[in-house]
Amino acid sequence: MRLAAKIVGFVVVTAVSAVTLLPMGPSHAASGEEVIKARVDFMKDEMNGHWKPLAAYAKSGKGSLADVEENAMAIVKLAKEIPAHFPKDTGRGNYPDKMTRALPVIWTDWDGFKKDVQEMVDGSEKLARLAKEGDKDGVVALIGASGSSSKTKIGCAGCHKTFRGEKVK
Repeated sequence: MRLAAKIVGFVVVTAVSAVTLLPMGPSHAASGEEVIKARVDFMKDEMNGHWKPLAAYAKSGKGSLADVEENAMAIVKLAKEIPAHFPKDTGRGNYPDKMTRALPVIWTDWDGFKKDVQEMVDGSEKLARLAKEGDKDGVVALIGASGSSSKTKIGCAGCHKTFRGEKVK
């Protein structure tokens, strides 16, 4: 009888724990609003946080080539995470334009979106290499070329021109 009571107790405790903890586990999917907020924060705080020192270096020489290398490598790492921040149906058309600037073309041209992200990765790797080699002129030129039609994009303009809508107030 004691063994049966222990088994029943274990099953009850396990079932209650599973039901209670289930929403907090990996099966808990974030709402679209949460995904969008996390994406905006990621782009604004993390990506832009590493872009600003690069722009400052190119414009006014603020910082060092070591800073450029460090921030460029951070962008490489973060850029690889960008597609994960864009799950299907988390853009305009599904959510208000004031909430997100992500255009539906992201998901209808997913390969093009990933290609632009890869260009940012490749360009940022090249920038880090130039900084490590001490090529100040090359670094400044590459930062200045970001957003142009250059194959060595490191800024955000490559994706933003095609995949981001106008800001709505």
